[in-house]
Amino acid sequence: MLIETFDNHYYDEDNIEVGKPMNCNVVVNHTVVLTEEEKAEARQKAVQKAQDEAYAKMRQPVKKSTKETAVNHMPNLFDL
Repeated sequence: MLIETFDNHYYDEDNIEVGKPMNCNVVVNHTVVLTEEEKAEARQKAVQKAQDEAYAKMRQPVKKSTKETAVNHMPNLFDL
């Protein structure tokens, strides 16, 4: 209810001052425990993703820089 009231108040007025940042910390008091099977599955997915990315990178055509292209297409006396 308080948040809803604040949101309406914020949008209704044009000259609301925002206070200075708060110095605070967030503490999470639980841990995630994975089974060995879940760890192996996550590891397998990570390896597969890395392989897919490497394969996709290898399949991309090699782009020549514009400087090399310009030098290769300039006519010279030996081409005539």
